[in-house]
Amino acid sequence: MANDFTLELLNTVLQQRVEELGADGLSDSEIIDKISELKIENALMNVSAVMASDTVALMESTMYERVLEERAKAAQFIAHNEQIWGKGFVASEALYIVSLELAQTFNDYVASLPQEDISDKQFQYAALCAIHGRACQQFLEILHLLKNGFADGAYARWRSIYELSVIAEFISKNDEDVAKAYCEAANTGDDYHDWAKAAPFFANNRHVSFDNIKRKCTAQNDVWRGQYKLSNKVVHASPQGTFGRLANGPGLEHFIPVGHSDYGLAMPAVNSAISLSIISTYFFNSIPYGDGLVFIQTIQKWTEVIRKYYSEIETSCFDASGKHS
Repeated sequence: MANDFTLELLNTVLQQRVEELGADGLSDSEIIDKISELKIENALMNVSAVMASDTVALMESTMYERVLEERAKAAQFIAHNEQIWGKGFVASEALYIVSLELAQTFNDYVASLPQEDISDKQFQYAALCAIHGRACQQFLEILHLLKNGFADGAYARWRSIYELSVIAEFISKNDEDVAKAYCEAANTGDDYHDWAKAAPFFANNRHVSFDNIKRKCTAQNDVWRGQYKLSNKVVHASPQGTFGRLANGPGLEHFIPVGHSDYGLAMPAVNSAISLSIISTYFFNSIPYGDGLVFIQTIQKWTEVIRKYYSEIETSCFDASGKHS
């Protein structure tokens, strides 16, 4: 049975006090009266405060040793994780790199155009450019979470990049007024998506929610609806997200993962690649550009490579129970 050191120390202090009173010649009844006068709650708080201070002092004196030891364990895990998922990680990182390079080429082309050639698309371009940049950063964040073995964290972060893909679709499929409203809403305290009321079908809404926007987009299909619903449970303090962790394989639901895990990485990796591909498609279509079609097809084809790699790794390295095969 585990020890309760605080109560043991308090009992020791009380026992010492009883012995001191007995040594002073007090009778048993007098000792009981003296002890009963003590406020046990206050004594317990004093004891716990002393123990906490001692513990903090010990932590400060040993923190480098303990943290360096933990970092060594983390580095060992990351090396192990790289052995399993390395091909997928490299493919994901290649997508990140090429997405930035193609975006820079596209932006340079747009900057070279006469202003009058893009005046009727300038807000759509600006909005989608910013969304694409944000998505690239989030994709890299997801990749780092995957490399460190945090499937749940990566999937929670995918929720955001998915939402960006929905907004990108909505902006690209509506007129310039909607894109302008989106850009101008950056300087407001709008807690909803009321910028979308620039679209005629939302003009009479009191407020516009993300669900309102999602229902106007192709992202609201059965597959993505289920994936997004799961991501909401992972993000929020739901019992499903608390007990049904992605980092646990089938049959391991009773374990509580509190650190790195090499399981469950394929789904957030593939979903994030697909979402970035969708956003890139809308971005490169924002201004007419012949090379843009090549960019889009390149990213889409590479996303399929990523899907294949992660699927192969998951199938070859884990059995149906989530254990290493």
